[in-house]
Amino acid sequence: MRKTTLTRLAALIGMGALTLSSTPEAAPIFSSPLAPGPTRAYGVEKTGSEIKFQVKSRLKVIEGVFENWKAQVVDLDPDRLEALQLGVQAQSASIKTGYVLEETLIRSENFFAAEKYPEVSVASKKISSEGAGRFRMEAELTLRGVTHPVVIPFALELNGEHEGQLRGEFEFNRKDFGITFNMALNPIEDMVKVIVTLKV
Repeated sequence: MRKTTLTRLAALIGMGALTLSSTPEAAPIFSSPLAPGPTRAYGVEKTGSEIKFQVKSRLKVIEGVFENWKAQVVDLDPDRLEALQLGVQAQSASIKTGYVLEETLIRSENFFAAEKYPEVSVASKKISSEGAGRFRMEAELTLRGVTHPVVIPFALELNGEHEGQLRGEFEFNRKDFGITFNMALNPIEDMVKVIVTLKV
């Protein structure tokens, strides 16, 4: 019955009838130990912050946001910004697009497989400065239990000694994470864009 329902949802999206736009205990944000030496962790304000994804289909740009997530910034020091470390965890079942039926489809085995893999995470590994408030983050993205390296260019605007806003975006190939589902009438592109805005 569940498989039949998901098939019908996929068909509705393919015909253009739909448009795309219980949390287990969370694991530590950083999958590997933090850098040695004294560290200071800073919380991220939900107001003014957002984690969003976009992917193009033949008919439209599919867009959604995660409502349930947490992030941690470590060592936000204006004098050594390359030492900054960032970890983000989002609950895959919290995806919101504004359409209940398509949210059900995205959470299904065809896409996020939220019941089996409840978390999507990004953890920084190395940050280098590119000048003028621009940085390059080498990180690891984990989705559906699969981890791949990603490079995230981002801008950091400081409003005080340990306050500011970070905005970055990157793309990944969904097939690298086992998301191969597609629709004949409205095929979805392989590359997915993630846009992260964090207010510290």
